[in-house]
Amino acid sequence: MMFNSLHRRAKFFRPLLLLAMLALPLSACGSAQTPSSSAADSSRPAAASAAESEKPSSAETSATRTYTDKTNREVEIPASPQRIVYIGSNPGDLLAIGTTPVGASLDVIATQVAYPDLLEGIEDVGYPYSLEKVTSLNPDLIIFDDWDQENLSKLELIAPTVVIGADDPIDMPERLATIGDVTGRSAEAEAWLKQYRQKIEDTRASLKLDEDATASSVLLLGKTVYIMGNQGFNQTLYGRLGLTPNENVQKLIDQDERFIDVSSERIPEYVGTEIFVLTDSEPETVATQNTLLSSAFWKTIPAVQKGRVHIMNSKWNFDDATTSERLLDELAKVINETK
Repeated sequence: MMFNSLHRRAKFFRPLLLLAMLALPLSACGSAQTPSSSAADSSRPAAASAAESEKPSSAETSATRTYTDKTNREVEIPASPQRIVYIGSNPGDLLAIGTTPVGASLDVIATQVAYPDLLEGIEDVGYPYSLEKVTSLNPDLIIFDDWDQENLSKLELIAPTVVIGADDPIDMPERLATIGDVTGRSAEAEAWLKQYRQKIEDTRASLKLDEDATASSVLLLGKTVYIMGNQGFNQTLYGRLGLTPNENVQKLIDQDERFIDVSSERIPEYVGTEIFVLTDSEPETVATQNTLLSSAFWKTIPAVQKGRVHIMNSKWNFDDATTSERLLDELAKVINETK
């Protein structure tokens, strides 16, 4: 979706490869997907074979409708799809409205996932996806979030394929409404969004923050330090909960900067009275975190001296519906427990 953004790299960031999550948000940025070999398919759980052999009943698949996707393609899709394969970084959107895909790009989110409890029964089609694996799942609908024309042409030979992402990022509520429309679950999407908006209001009211509080998020990824702008984690922090960015972060947002990398010494220019440090357990990232938190300049930052630094897992930098909802609970906990 975002070919030149940290958000796209977060899609492809795999901790074991460092830049493969928010390497959707980082290193896979700008690279096209190509189907991977499926040599690993033989190691899939035995239960997957039974799932792959299941087919929707004729009654379930007989009704179809024409849907115009984000590329302005008219696609004949099931009115009530039963076997969805999702390729992209936001399977949590489907899960939020009660739809469990038979397959999804779980390799994209790897260990950086805020909802491991909801992944049971979902086959990993890989990222880049395995064409053989997708075919074996016998989908009646493929949802292609992060798309390119070459792979779209291959996927639509397997099953009706709908593109829900474009070159520009789509805010989660709009994307969820689209998912609801595509899957025939618009009512469920609308109900989820209604309760989510109420939860935002309740969470905002519960936060123990000073009236003049400002906030910043710092992402540590390997040896690199990023100041986050207007995507991922900050969409909840600023856009939904309404926290005020540091003035220099606000400039990034005004310039539509999704992130910038900075030297550690420049971090004080971007931090607020509340600092959120997003990190992971990879050795290089841990080393960067330890160096940063023990540095002399870090200890001079007022928010650090006042104990207003919140260390959080970088899995929270995804912006799917399920992660976004759970992030509200996590933010309320980390902000209020130190007050």
